[in-house]
Amino acid sequence: MSNMMRKRKKQGGFTFMELMIALIIFIIAVALVILATQGFFGKAKGSALDVDLHSVKTAVDTYAIQSGKWPTASGSLPLSGNVTIDFYASFDNGVKTVSFYPHFISKLPRHSDEGVWQIDSEARVSVNMARDKY
Repeated sequence: MSNMMRKRKKQGGFTFMELMIALIIFIIAVALVILATQGFFGKAKGSALDVDLHSVKTAVDTYAIQSGKWPTASGSLPLSGNVTIDFYASFDNGVKTVSFYPHFISKLPRHSDEGVWQIDSEARVSVNMARDKY
């Protein structure tokens, strides 16, 4: 029997407790990485919204200056409230037909097909959705 015990002691490997401790350390490390990246991606969504808002505002103003109308279904601003921005609005400049997208805004913003991009009676552009959902 002592020969069997010696063989068992010479075999390499980890004990159950060593494996459990390693697993717990790994789980804690993964949890920390997840928590750190959640804040990072939340900030990135807000930054993406800011960039898209700036791009759309600039494109709306440029479109209005060059065409004399607004990129909405009616071509005008609402008397009150908001109206949805028509990203496919177009006008004829005498030489060719020019569209809001892609001529004034080269890349459609997120959710452009959902009717959440709006413009009000004072030509202020907004997105009708929660910032964290963008």
